[in-house]
Amino acid sequence: MTVYTTYLSAYIDTSIPPMNGWTATAGLSTMITSPSVLLIGLCLISLLILGGLWLKGLYPKHEFRRGRSTEKPTEMSSTYDSVTGLPTKRLFGTLLEQAVGRAAKTSRSIALLVVELEHFRVVAESQGQANSNVLVRVQAARVKGVLRSTETVARLAQDQFAMILDNLTSHQEVTAQEVTAIVEKLQATVGLPLTLDGHELFLTCRIGVALYPQDATEHEGLIKQAMRAVQTAKTEGQAVRFASPIVSSAAPDPTPVASSFANLLP
Repeated sequence: MTVYTTYLSAYIDTSIPPMNGWTATAGLSTMITSPSVLLIGLCLISLLILGGLWLKGLYPKHEFRRGRSTEKPTEMSSTYDSVTGLPTKRLFGTLLEQAVGRAAKTSRSIALLVVELEHFRVVAESQGQANSNVLVRVQAARVKGVLRSTETVARLAQDQFAMILDNLTSHQEVTAQEVTAIVEKLQATVGLPLTLDGHELFLTCRIGVALYPQDATEHEGLIKQAMRAVQTAKTEGQAVRFASPIVSSAAPDPTPVASSFANLLP
């Protein structure tokens, strides 16, 4: 036991030799506090911080958080309709506001059309969700096909579409005739038969029209006027209703709404 103790003591004494009058512990402290070591440490810390910032930029914060990956689809679904791919009411307001701004600069007119499908809710309940989605897609494509590629179509509600007809002439009577021609095409296109599961379905529509700047000079006012016009058309049994009575009297009488409710159900 004495031999092992003596050997261990000798090992400890000789394994830590003095360094210029200092012990090994003192030498280590001196090395840590030296400028060169501190500089190297600061460089390493800086590299770690820069690396973290680079990773943060490469992978945004929301990708690391659980449940945040659905933010982008939610935003898309609030601006574009999931069934038709058309802009929703939320995005449509922005597009209409931009159109009004352009018209104000060019002194041109704008027509806002609200198209409401007749008896669509009854058809949707009788045909089921899948077929009602097909029906909406077909009608959306038909409505969009009537307009020019530069004009806007949106889906405001389950049975409502809205259209912006811009770059119209500023002359009131000519504008009414241009819009009426589009309205008649819309009625004829929406009224085309559609076959689903062997059943031939027919839909009609009612249309409300508001004009800029005759009916309103702001996009919110135009939407209110067009919605009020389509409600008046439903109440009075009309196919088309212009918000301005003067324009309504100047425009040709459109094709009346046909009562085809009996053909809607299988």
